[in-house]
Amino acid sequence: MNKFLPTLAVAWMLPAAAFAQSTVSIYGAIDAGLRYQTNVDAAGNGQLTMGSGNSFSNRLGFRGEEDLGNGLKARFRLESGFSSKSGALDNTNNVLFNRTASVGLGGKWGYIDLGRQYTIGFRTELFLDPYDHHYTGIVPLSSGAGTTLPAAARTAGLGASSSSGTRFNNDIQYTGTFGPWTLRAEHAPGENAEDRSRGTAQALGVLYAGGPVLAGGAYTYKQTTAGLGNRAWIVGGGYKAKDLTVKAGVSRERQETAGGAGIYQNRTVFGGASYQVNGPVALTAAVYRSDYDGLVDGGSRTLYLLGGVYAFSKRSNIYAELDLNRYSGALVPSKQTSQRGVSLGLMHTF
Repeated sequence: MNKFLPTLAVAWMLPAAAFAQSTVSIYGAIDAGLRYQTNVDAAGNGQLTMGSGNSFSNRLGFRGEEDLGNGLKARFRLESGFSSKSGALDNTNNVLFNRTASVGLGGKWGYIDLGRQYTIGFRTELFLDPYDHHYTGIVPLSSGAGTTLPAAARTAGLGASSSSGTRFNNDIQYTGTFGPWTLRAEHAPGENAEDRSRGTAQALGVLYAGGPVLAGGAYTYKQTTAGLGNRAWIVGGGYKAKDLTVKAGVSRERQETAGGAGIYQNRTVFGGASYQVNGPVALTAAVYRSDYDGLVDGGSRTLYLLGGVYAFSKRSNIYAELDLNRYSGALVPSKQTSQRGVSLGLMHTF
């Protein structure tokens, strides 16, 4: 009896969570290879580079989930990006968990997650993109609605590439899955004491994956820190038939400028198909067309991309791709109206 009482007292003092079921796992991916591209400068020279995450962005992550009972669960995710060329963090701000840092609660009704997260616009693009957001350094959907924009547009607030953005800080995001439907909503406060609307972002999204049919859409509204509005949307769909998957969509962004001078606009139309040739071999082909309208200029970019993967296992594969870019107007880089590229690499996930 004397031994039982101290044991019971210690158990009573422990938090209830100590008895909950919990799991924590480490995951990631490392991708390295070679890439050659023509016409990288005004003289038309080509360039061979050591690629880091050419096909799939390098990452190291930690995720966990705990069963709190009565259908309630807690979860977290921490994810960092890095360069396989040097091992350094893959961002200029030296942020450790630059990809994701979030914690949330959920149940049958869905999840609410808080922190730095992938945006609803990005998640919708991932669902609709024929390449499932591989080759993000090439495909113009990797950061929202657009493509690489001229310096004047970036100064006006569009950013280096676009739209709804890949991730939001301070993000409060709801995700609920009900049968074939996934519903999402988010709000990211701008933390501006003088004007609470500045720097904020809100979005709504819906996905449908029922049988062979795929469909999805998202709408995002955000304000720059200067209070200029940015509206972006994406919508699309697809069809899956055995080893063949076809996807297509369109996205558009409109950015206000200071003093009511006008609006920058960017639209991307895309479509493609992937085919599982046999067990280890898969091929994907897609086209992306971006049209940019500025205050005094405009331009276009058309990307043709053909890629293949040979899977040694579920975790390791080699990949290769061929791409052709055609440019016009304000989007012409280095005075060259076309560029050709080829990539070859090895990827391992864990």
